[in-house]
Amino acid sequence: MTISFLNKQNNKTKIILFSSYYLIFLSAFYINENSTGGAYQDFLGYKNLIELFLNDFNQTFLNFDKYGERHSPLIIILLSLLYKIELSDWIIRFIFFNFSIISILFFYKCLRIKFKNISSNYLFAISLIFFLSPVYRSLSVWPDSRIIGFHFFVICVYFYLKYFSENKKVIFCYLNVFFLAISSYFSINFCLFGIFFLFKFYNDLVKNKKILNYLIINFILAFPAFYYLFILEVFFINPGLTPGNELNSFGVKNNLNYSNKILIIGSLIFFYLLPFIKNFSDKFYLKNINIKELIFIISFVFLNIIFFNYELLFTGGGIFFKASNFLFQNNILFYLICFYAMPVVYLTLVKKRKIDNIILILILILANPQLSIYHKYYDPLLIFLFLTIFDLDFKKNYFSFKNIFILNLFYVGFLFLNFIK
Repeated sequence: MTISFLNKQNNKTKIILFSSYYLIFLSAFYINENSTGGAYQDFLGYKNLIELFLNDFNQTFLNFDKYGERHSPLIIILLSLLYKIELSDWIIRFIFFNFSIISILFFYKCLRIKFKNISSNYLFAISLIFFLSPVYRSLSVWPDSRIIGFHFFVICVYFYLKYFSENKKVIFCYLNVFFLAISSYFSINFCLFGIFFLFKFYNDLVKNKKILNYLIINFILAFPAFYYLFILEVFFINPGLTPGNELNSFGVKNNLNYSNKILIIGSLIFFYLLPFIKNFSDKFYLKNINIKELIFIISFVFLNIIFFNYELLFTGGGIFFKASNFLFQNNILFYLICFYAMPVVYLTLVKKRKIDNIILILILILANPQLSIYHKYYDPLLIFLFLTIFDLDFKKNYFSFKNIFILNLFYVGFLFLNFIK
């Protein structure tokens, strides 16, 4: 009965689906959900800075790096303008909360472009999965620069997909850049995705003699941020309050120890591949990797384990790192998972020289310059990327009620774990 309901491609079905998921999403606002643990605390930090902006905008803006806040000042400025017109805290939060719906709608539009032959109801049901994400929910309840940046990044990806689906109209390149810039001004981590988009657009732009226009638009949009960070020297991007500038036993700054990033981010990529096991089941069997590849990857993991020095006091670390330390007070379980996860990530995303995927993985690693590696930086970003711009071979029969149910179950379970941690 449910399956036939999803197969009926009409607006009534979508309205029922959206209403059901939105009520679940609305419950997060009603209970002031803070399932990630840090969303509420970050918002409290914003409130202190909002007062400073309201009292002396210029002084606060030009000395923003002195306040120990790593988030973009843009979200705080926007909030301060709303407080200035005397909107209540509840109304401001509810406005931002409902603004989150925009990324749901554009995610659905992205899926319609990427999977043209799949029932729109299945695609719509998949797009609603954001409503179950603990990070998406918490950062929507407590306005955060990361989630606002994510919303505009989804729109940016939509125009990237639009470009390749509609005769490569250059206007979509420009719109892609524009929304990526907005995304990056709210959350600077997203700016590195510009490398991927330039790589994908480059040949067409050179052929059509539009590359100079593209680069000029990029420069104009990026210049205010460059001027603020490097000319005015308000460089608020720093390792935060954790000991990022301390040297480890190998003489490397903690925040520049890429072994930490490779293993933790790699384990997170593996974690978000789990709900897609049905589609990539053959990739999860190590028999599909030859002995030379396996030896290389195992050696690579072992080398990174030697340099790994991430600690609980750094905060964050991802689900497998935390589980290992919670259950056994050491990293052994985490290391064992990495020995399995890295070959799976290789088989699923890298083998067959999928250059697009390699670039995206490098961006995901480089986009985390600070010491702490938080789960919120990759949820629901990785699910979105897997279904839109990663080069993955989704089988047509993947899009079924059973697999959508598995994806829902994955997020319900993850949400539950965030509540009980």
